[in-house]
Amino acid sequence: MIDPQRVDDAKRVLGARLAGWRNARGLTQLALARRVPVSRTTIAGVERGQQCPDRIFWQRCEAALAAGGELLAGYDDYRCLKQQLDQEKVEAAQRVRWGEVEDRSLPTGTHGVPAAVPARESLRDLAAADLTSGGPSGLTAPLARVAGVAVAGETDFHDGDAVTLAVMSDGQAMSLRVSRRALLELAAGLTAVPVVTTTGVSHPRAVDPAVVDHFAELRALLVQADDRLGGLTILSTVEQQIALIAALRRQARGQLRNRLLSTEARWSEFAGWLSDDLGDRATGDRWLDRAGSMAQEADDQEFWAYVLARKAQRMVGTGDEDCVVGLARAASRLPDTPPLVHAFAAIQQAHGSAIEQDASAFQAAVERAHTLVATAKPTGESSTLGSFCTRPYLAAQEGEGWLRLNQPRRAIDSFTNAVNTWPDRYRRERGVYLSRTAHAYLAASEPGQAATVAAEALTTATTTGSVRVRRNVNALARRLEPFSGRPEVRQLLDQLATSG
Repeated sequence: MIDPQRVDDAKRVLGARLAGWRNARGLTQLALARRVPVSRTTIAGVERGQQCPDRIFWQRCEAALAAGGELLAGYDDYRCLKQQLDQEKVEAAQRVRWGEVEDRSLPTGTHGVPAAVPARESLRDLAAADLTSGGPSGLTAPLARVAGVAVAGETDFHDGDAVTLAVMSDGQAMSLRVSRRALLELAAGLTAVPVVTTTGVSHPRAVDPAVVDHFAELRALLVQADDRLGGLTILSTVEQQIALIAALRRQARGQLRNRLLSTEARWSEFAGWLSDDLGDRATGDRWLDRAGSMAQEADDQEFWAYVLARKAQRMVGTGDEDCVVGLARAASRLPDTPPLVHAFAAIQQAHGSAIEQDASAFQAAVERAHTLVATAKPTGESSTLGSFCTRPYLAAQEGEGWLRLNQPRRAIDSFTNAVNTWPDRYRRERGVYLSRTAHAYLAASEPGQAATVAAEALTTATTTGSVRVRRNVNALARRLEPFSGRPEVRQLLDQLATSG
């Protein structure tokens, strides 16, 4: 087993090497940061062993310091060690992460939801079996082709890192107990089939109120799956769950109906986000309008404020920019708007000001957003509305504003700060801002650097299937064609041609 301390020590040694080479060349941290380019705090963090950026960072440090390959070799050694440790963690977790699946049709529980039964088999074995040919339990469909997943049960949803699911497959119920990691893998399999409806699936007449929390948990897991697997992979699953929530909502009454309506609104907004990322703006419009209508019907003022801010966000760059500030202000005026949603709305006001070339109003709105984020009470929940409004996110939005205000150098600094501090688990969004960084470099008359950064963004687009990232890179590539004689630009254009 790799000792985690050994990995931390390797990172610190690598940082010390960077500091040594920088001092040997007579450069300050700020001077090196400008050559890489990153923020000075990034250089300081690396030298202290607190962070370790990707290989491109070390390639640029090599070039800036003429380190004879020592820094790049040190980084490769560190990455090899880190990957070994990560693999060992995965293998260790794999031995305990798979739950058990109950293998028979379930009797009805006290609230009309499937109750647990004792017969069990391995979830991994069930997933691998060809159940269409009379596999385990005589079920009529393989787990990877389950029609719809609905979380059910009483109060046993949490069990360490386990989740209890009730799965309907061709009208037959199964109860699954599975880890969150396994559920992400399950989601990938679920979405390989066409969208189905709940027609013909029997639902309980009494709706268990606990399903509201369960659907919130499932949505949070699918948000994670979206970033790992791409929107195209999970959109059909999201649509299936919306159909199932709608069926439950139609049976519910009173406050429970409103809670399910709010739940359906949140899932609809998520479907709109996925559609937008896949380049289907018309479908994104429909889902977001549906989400807004449901939020208003349920008197969910908090989520209605968020939808208004999302609508403002989507108006940027459409030719109807006069609506951006108005929608953002409307979101901020609602009485129950949470601080992070206020911050999200403030950023949209900042974009509106940048479009109008009002730099002072832009900066004031950005500062207001920073203050709101800094004073917001931390929840630790990724499902909290506006939880994406972090310092890296604000830095990225600030970069967009500076780019609109024709100040590309300031845009580069903001984008670079965002990209270098972006959480690893959000690869696609990092790719979006890498592509925007590339545009800023071209605006600063650095086509070679623009192509280098765009190539990294394109790799992310290919991995995640993000149409947004690819469109940004394609737009940049068209503007780079006059510089096709440069090797970096030629490499990007060839990469685009071969990646389809």
